[in-house]
Amino acid sequence: MPPSGFNQKAINGLLKFVEANYELVADQYSEANLSEQEFLEKTSEELEAQVRSTLTERFPDSARLNGGVEGLTTFVVECYRDLAQEIISGRDKYNRSVVDGKAIQKELSQIRSYLSEFRL
Repeated sequence: MPPSGFNQKAINGLLKFVEANYELVADQYSEANLSEQEFLEKTSEELEAQVRSTLTERFPDSARLNGGVEGLTTFVVECYRDLAQEIISGRDKYNRSVVDGKAIQKELSQIRSYLSEFRL
């Protein structure tokens, strides 16, 4: 049972947030000269560093707010890192095939499918 604030709209919003991030990463990857796995690892490191430095600069007295934004960043970064590891192993946790060069699009497809079917 999810916490009371986790209604259908809230969870769909989080999934849309993740989808938007994967769409951006897919566009950036199309111009990258790296394997998809390398690109995901590099992107996750850069995103983490960028968010931390930006928050510290712009909102130095907002520790709680910054912690929330860092939490969202951690969520997305860990999604990228998990996908990079799935590329290395060639399988996701459901034993579906994960292929370098097609993993981000596969993830987007799964998110969209989940969004259309998910019900609390």
